Amino acid sequence: MKKVTFLFGVHNHQPVGNFSKVFEDLYQQSYEPFLRILHRHPKVKCSFHVTGPLLEWLERYRPGYFKTLGEMAQRAQVELFTGAMYEPILAVLPDRDKTGQIRMMTDYLQRRFKAEPNGMWTAERVWEPHLTKNLAESGVKYLVMDDAHFKSAGLREEETFGYYLMEEQGATVGVFPISEKMRYMVPFRAVEESLQYLQSVATEEGDRCVVLMDDGEKFGGWPDTYKWVYEEGWLERFFTALEENSSWLASSTFSEFAAQRAPKGLLSLPTGSYTEMGEWALPAEAAVEYEHIRHEVRDRGELPRYDRYLKGGFWRNFLSKYAESNHLHKKMLWVSAKVEEARKRLPPKASPKQKATLDKALHALYRGECNCPYWHGVFGGLYLNHLRFAVYRQLIEAEVLAESLLPAPPSGLRILETDFNKDGQPEIVVESAHYHAILEPSSGGVLTELDYLQKPINLTDTLTRRKEAYHERLRAAAQAGGSQGGVASIHDMIRMKEPGLEHKLFYDSARRVSLTEHFVPDLTTVEQMMTSRYQELGDFRSGIFESKIQAPKKKGQGAQVRLSRLGTMDGQPLRLTKNLQWRAGDFDLVAAYELKNEAALARNFLFLAEWNLTLLAGNAPDRNYFVAGRELAATALNSVGEEDGVTEMGLRDGWLELEINFRTARPAKFWRYPVETISQSEGGFERVYQGSCLLLGWEVSLKPGEAFKTVVETKLIEMKHKK
Repeated sequence: MKKVTFLFGVHNHQPVGNFSKVFEDLYQQSYEPFLRILHRHPKVKCSFHVTGPLLEWLERYRPGYFKTLGEMAQRAQVELFTGAMYEPILAVLPDRDKTGQIRMMTDYLQRRFKAEPNGMWTAERVWEPHLTKNLAESGVKYLVMDDAHFKSAGLREEETFGYYLMEEQGATVGVFPISEKMRYMVPFRAVEESLQYLQSVATEEGDRCVVLMDDGEKFGGWPDTYKWVYEEGWLERFFTALEENSSWLASSTFSEFAAQRAPKGLLSLPTGSYTEMGEWALPAEAAVEYEHIRHEVRDRGELPRYDRYLKGGFWRNFLSKYAESNHLHKKMLWVSAKVEEARKRLPPKASPKQKATLDKALHALYRGECNCPYWHGVFGGLYLNHLRFAVYRQLIEAEVLAESLLPAPPSGLRILETDFNKDGQPEIVVESAHYHAILEPSSGGVLTELDYLQKPINLTDTLTRRKEAYHERLRAAAQAGGSQGGVASIHDMIRMKEPGLEHKLFYDSARRVSLTEHFVPDLTTVEQMMTSRYQELGDFRSGIFESKIQAPKKKGQGAQVRLSRLGTMDGQPLRLTKNLQWRAGDFDLVAAYELKNEAALARNFLFLAEWNLTLLAGNAPDRNYFVAGRELAATALNSVGEEDGVTEMGLRDGWLELEINFRTARPAKFWRYPVETISQSEGGFERVYQGSCLLLGWEVSLKPGEAFKTVVETKLIEMKHKK
């Protein structure tokens, strides 16, 4: 009789900072019913990888699940996989954090479950060859990767029914191929189709294995799957079929198979991930072209022949595709270096308090490395502001804890030039005990990060509105009359969470940052600014500014940064200078602007100073705009409005108990509008509030050689202390 071994596993994950309701809903829809049904089928073996954020939630709120999983592991029905504790993209971490995260999860599984994990799950199956050595040094014996990796290395499908060894500098790790065919059949197709495929690869020798390890959420948590998987009994039928066909279909764990079968040989897997990731990582236009080519080849019936050669981008492309992703990644590297410096400076006889502080900093750093908000695909990821907020909060907390173990600057304010974002140009970093800020002189002299340390939040974390490849599908679906239904793979669904989203696709011409300036015609409106249908007269937004720093020399003294650019407006020379004064204590930034007409012609224009700020919720009753001495018609942060002759205005957040206060030397226009993106998620296309754009404006008329001056003071004020 021909036989084959089936290695089945699930990867269960919830990101750091996800809503508690999401954890609970997916527990009820997927995690609990899956484990309960598996428990009824003791002959079916299954491997589990549960990420750190979800493990900690389960241990605290669902101890019964935790206990059952441990019992099933002890009776060898379940094999527990290790991984990096808080599910980072391992390839882009410092080596010390790679091994640290893996060892943290392995230690956790050993303590909580008395398990000795040999296998490992890598987040999003993102692979780079140098990882082999890191994994081997962390005690990993084998991992799973998509068969697309193997086919890209030149293997035929019939050569992917076993495992191989990878080697790096003499260190080796085994690797099992995940079957893409099974990944698309389970649980979306009839059980019989999976059995037919498994039977088709069985051999007389019985030495082959077929691997399926995929997201556990697809079993009930993805749209439309709960009814199919549980109410209509798909999972019960699937496990029953595995048991009833055990004469030729062996259900096994990876450890058991590796102990019984030798590897098929040595293999070097190329850089990559699963097929869809290669498409998502490409720039929008390239992604559209890549998708069209794949469809063209598929429609000709030639995809099986050419599939292995049709590779898209790889994960690191997200760091160049999204400036916000790169900034977040470089923030993580910055904080990791501080935590490491604190560790090295810890004295041999450190106090228990110092050791506890370092441990807290390390855990916060690792949580801040959780991969989800660093990229974007079919899930919201980078587009979900609460996920970015959560990892920034962890990184800021780690930074503050590390700094508490390091020498403080004598003046109370540190200011330095360094290539923070690794673009080859220096940034200016300003750090006090109450705030951290980053300026980019080479990209418009803008403020790219403002961290409020008391309630750790990056207040400038506003995502740019960009064209995405899937926006074309949104437009096409809208023209065709809406969504498609049925039980389908999440990669194929087209759903819209609200009508008319195709009319809200606006794209920004430059990154959403603060302390950026516009020069526009006098009759420009706030609606034109919001919809990106305005005329930019100047070349300052992304231009290179000369910078000069005056660092503090004594305790309590502030710092000054002078940013200047001789640019053009409508082709004529204009000099923009902004002198920034930074306080050593609370955030109290004074920005003194000077515009000098260097042309031989008189100029008339509207000058706008722009801030992009996020307080997370656009329509929360406790988060509002205000103008001193006036009642606004609409105060919600997702409202559009304009006021004239304003000298004090801003935003208030009752949740953070924080006021962001702006005061101007000259009465100004105060325009505001929400920055909203249209992105795809597992639930369909959705509109997401990313932040609020605040524009302070002045009508300027300059004769040749004349200058216009104004001052804007920006403060962060704790509302509970405000008189």
